[in-house]
Amino acid sequence: MKKDLEINSEEIDILKELGNIGLGNATISLSEMLKDEKIKMLVPDVSLISLAEVPDLVGGPEKPVAAVFSRAIGEASFFLIFLMPEKSALNIIKALTEGIREEFCSLGRSVIREVGNIVSASYLNALSFLTDSAYRQTPPILAIDMAGAILGTIFAEASIIEDSILMVKTSFSTEVNDIEGCLIIVPHGEGLKKIVDILGLELKK
Repeated sequence: MKKDLEINSEEIDILKELGNIGLGNATISLSEMLKDEKIKMLVPDVSLISLAEVPDLVGGPEKPVAAVFSRAIGEASFFLIFLMPEKSALNIIKALTEGIREEFCSLGRSVIREVGNIVSASYLNALSFLTDSAYRQTPPILAIDMAGAILGTIFAEASIIEDSILMVKTSFSTEVNDIEGCLIIVPHGEGLKKIVDILGLELKK
């Protein structure tokens, strides 16, 4: 088993700023989608956590969730996952369809896929800007299932060799609906080390 990767407080602050830029851009886009409704974004929580801990942070492995994930390809390769509790996903569908839909029908799924794509793309654009590196994102895929089942499938496909993954977690809230979700970055192979190296950070052994 590999030793856990660590990041110090200064490195965490840098990654939080990256999260603030990317997710801040996402809230602007979401606000426009919600007819300029004010959206509050909490300060992103950045941490390196073990794979086993991830489902617990979204309510447990049996928690019903909606997840939108895609792969970013560039100097580093990694997966971007925007994961929301089922209730939050349904609230987004209701808000963006003006109450016409409150379920995961075809239109509802398209809404969730687009919201997840906006959040992930905004974060990726911020990473590209700060690192002066070009990334391309694969088309977003939507999955609605239990958190453990979804994350397990993605982790297996990512062929993760580290014991820990870098996770950026944030919450959104509006005047009408509480919308919350986690943005999770999953490295592919040595992707985490490359991401940190590109940002000028150091990995401790």
